[in-house]
Amino acid sequence: FFADSGLGEIPLAYLPGVAGVDLRVTMKEMPRSAAKSLLDAAIVKLRSRVNAYAYGEDDTDMAEIVLDQCRQRGLRLAVAESCTGGMLGERLTAIPGASDVFVGGIIAYDNQVKLDALGVSAADIARSGAVSAEIALQMATGALNAGRANVALSITGIAGPGGGTPEKPVGLIWVGIAGPETAARRFHVGGDRGEIRQRATQAALEMLRRALNNR
Repeated sequence: FFADSGLGEIPLAYLPGVAGVDLRVTMKEMPRSAAKSLLDAAIVKLRSRVNAYAYGEDDTDMAEIVLDQCRQRGLRLAVAESCTGGMLGERLTAIPGASDVFVGGIIAYDNQVKLDALGVSAADIARSGAVSAEIALQMATGALNAGRANVALSITGIAGPGGGTPEKPVGLIWVGIAGPETAARRFHVGGDRGEIRQRATQAALEMLRRALNNR
């Protein structure tokens, strides 16, 4: 239940999915107008408590939020992808009007493409592996330079079902950002191959969303 001294207790459901966790409040057995009024007030209070983590309501797509943030700041966005194989770029270009923000991306699935197209260091791949903070950062920087962008995102990981090790299990993802800030973050997500790839794109977009909000 979502408890509040002014609203009483309102049923609150947590609905986890590939894109995150939906929070749903419901009211039953009362007139529609009264229920709507209570639900509207509950949503306002609930949002105030999870504001740093909440990005939208209903079917809002994180890609749309990130594109709007970049647009408001006059930023041009590029991406570099390995395990997601273009899924991040597809999500961005699925949003109408993306072309005034998104410049494009490089799918560097093979390590040689990482070296040739993104300027990643062969020595760093040999030392740290392609799924690492160092390579994620270099991929992001390479995309930034290749696209002549202001900000870039990169994703490298192990989507499975094979290829994992105890040190680097299936579902391990590294996301890199270059531009307003330079950072890499490790994620370990679950699911099958498709779900891991979807969760990787969502994690990358959320990381950029929060980085832009902190500017």
